[in-house]
Amino acid sequence: MTVALITGTSTGIGQSTALRLARDGHHVVATMRNPDAGAPLIEAREAEGFALDVAALDVNDADACAAVVEATQRDVGPIDILVNNAGIGGMKAVEDTTDADWTEMLDTNVVAPMRLTRLVLPSMRERRTGSIVNITSVAGKLAFAPQGPYAASKFALEAASESLAQEVASFGIRVAIIEPGVILTPIFFKGDPEPPAGTHYAHSYERLTRMFTSGLQSPTMPEVVADTISEAISTDTPVLRYPVGDDAHQLLAGRTAISDETYVGLGNEMPIDEFVAAFADTFGIEI
Repeated sequence: MTVALITGTSTGIGQSTALRLARDGHHVVATMRNPDAGAPLIEAREAEGFALDVAALDVNDADACAAVVEATQRDVGPIDILVNNAGIGGMKAVEDTTDADWTEMLDTNVVAPMRLTRLVLPSMRERRTGSIVNITSVAGKLAFAPQGPYAASKFALEAASESLAQEVASFGIRVAIIEPGVILTPIFFKGDPEPPAGTHYAHSYERLTRMFTSGLQSPTMPEVVADTISEAISTDTPVLRYPVGDDAHQLLAGRTAISDETYVGLGNEMPIDEFVAAFADTFGIEI
């Protein structure tokens, strides 16, 4: 039985992916900071009889990451699939950020998944098999204001994943980048719900909030992302990137079709109704 280690499985994409891969027949090690939040996974395991363990893991704790990988390899078996899902979101204009904001975002969304990747690679390389799945975002391909730190972290994870895919191709290891749009997941209800007091970028916060609020009216469900991950690790014709959700495809297509200058121009001063119309013209999405 193949072994899948998944991070951030207490809710949303991680939880759905743990269930999907376990139901596919993999032995899943579902990690999360607070294992008490894994009760729904345990209940599903008891009801359905699949192979799944819940383990505590703070991905920003290097010693804990090493311990989880070691314990999994010792007690369950070599790790065949790593899904780096744990991450944080948030909206904050660059001028509104602190060094601590950048450190937290990059440590969680870039350093942590690369740390876990390094820990599982030796075994995968020696066995010449394995899949590494990194959950990025459409924000890894286009950076909307005011999401400088978040988009930077996702761009970085995309770049690292692309380089990694070339590095490990000769060892039979598959790398998949998953790029969700707006997914019904708690990440959109965490982070920075209100603009910082005194910000000079209120218009940017208003526009992005409107985009998210609109997207959450008909979001893609996390199970769709889980289905995509299942396909990415099992297909005979893998690709590197997997956008997920109609909005993801529309946003990526719209960004490709316009110049950098036109895209930057969406940040110009204009009434919200004018921005809404420009956004619809560019991406074909009503917000």
